[in-house]
Amino acid sequence: MNIAIILVAGEGKRMGTGKNKVLLKLKNKPIVYYAAMPFEKSKKIDGILVVTKKEEIKTFQDFFARNKFKKTIAVIEGGQERQTSGLKAIKYLESIFLPKQIKNSIAIFHNGDSPFVREQEIEAVIEMARKFGACAVAHPTKDTIKRVNKKGFVETTLEREMLWNMQTPQAIKLNVAIKAFNVAHKKKYKGTDDVSLVELFGKKVKIIEASVDNIKITIPTDYDLAKIIIRKRG
Repeated sequence: MNIAIILVAGEGKRMGTGKNKVLLKLKNKPIVYYAAMPFEKSKKIDGILVVTKKEEIKTFQDFFARNKFKKTIAVIEGGQERQTSGLKAIKYLESIFLPKQIKNSIAIFHNGDSPFVREQEIEAVIEMARKFGACAVAHPTKDTIKRVNKKGFVETTLEREMLWNMQTPQAIKLNVAIKAFNVAHKKKYKGTDDVSLVELFGKKVKIIEASVDNIKITIPTDYDLAKIIIRKRG
């Protein structure tokens, strides 16, 4: 089975709106609608698991029911950090799947504030994760990146051609994800994305290029850009 894990438990403090940013509107729908609908439509996705804050569980249960999402398995409580939410999602799937299902399943992590994912990206990361164990989409870095020490002096200039800005979806074989999240938890390792936990215990992660408009809405200027993209999409 291929299960999409939609992460909507973040605080969104950098947006400065005082509410969960995935509920901000693009046209007449919340951001999370656009983030989740490609998974609902994709023939490669068997179920959708939503992870949110405890106080917003009913909000998202009502939202997904009202918008006729048929693949929703459950809306569960996440954690204060993304990694904790991911761990809870993995443990939930582990609790409801048989060992054979776990071995043959893929978990696809996606940010609820990344509204422009395409079905082709979803299907591509699933295919590559099934082949290699883990796969994520990313944008090639366009800027010059320098490593700077704590005193503010440049230590080295990194090779731009080797650098990628990570996005979602990120797909991981479920049995690999279970091990990765548990190892990270035991080692108290804090990753900033899901596949970094796979890297932690020496597994390779395949990267494929994200579509140019697959962005994460983190700050107000991202939201402004998203409004432009949605208008151009019609």
